[in-house]
Amino acid sequence: MDYEVDFDPTHSVIRFTVMAETITLELAEEVYQHLSDVTSRGGPYAAIYDLSAAKRTTIPTDMVRGFARRRPSIPVGRTRVVVGKEPVIYGLACVFQMCSEFLGSEFQVVWSLEEAYDIIGAHPEDFTECLI
Repeated sequence: MDYEVDFDPTHSVIRFTVMAETITLELAEEVYQHLSDVTSRGGPYAAIYDLSAAKRTTIPTDMVRGFARRRPSIPVGRTRVVVGKEPVIYGLACVFQMCSEFLGSEFQVVWSLEEAYDIIGAHPEDFTECLI
């Protein structure tokens, strides 16, 4: 599996971590389905989408815009933070952010995982439950 999903039960935060260097459409769809299933049984959840290992994507920009208009895999209500270290990943996350206006300030894009933890108010050691 090219990703992990774990949970911080204290702060009710889901952390999604991609381990693949290339984010494909198939990977994005699989993740969307798994996160939708996991979050349908509780919440509200904050989320960290850690894409820092990804170096590239095969997903076209128009498809990213379409994803932004879908029902969120993690329902709105709490902050979501995307981490993208590579300019292409960071940039596409910003495109997603701009196209998903209904999320408002609950969606942020940052360059480092440390920034994401600061925004969410959690620490790496808080994620004690593996969900996927």
